[in-house]
Amino acid sequence: MKTLRLIGLGIAIWGLSLLWPQVNQLLTPQVMTWVALGLSAAFLAYTLSQRLDYPHHNNKAGQDHSSRPTMPVVATR
Repeated sequence: MKTLRLIGLGIAIWGLSLLWPQVNQLLTPQVMTWVALGLSAAFLAYTLSQRLDYPHHNNKAGQDHSSRPTMPVVATR
């Protein structure tokens, strides 16, 4: 899904450059290098945050009660 968003962004920028040629003047190699570095850093930070949060992510599946009774069973007779 993330790859599709990145491809969609690339297609949108390419399509915009076809409709509005002045965009090509803004997208110099230096600007695109900084954009690529920024996106790479953001992706790395997101990936690391997901990996570091992994053990605590699905904590709802744990058991919420003990497996044995807390009070002993007492026979009435």
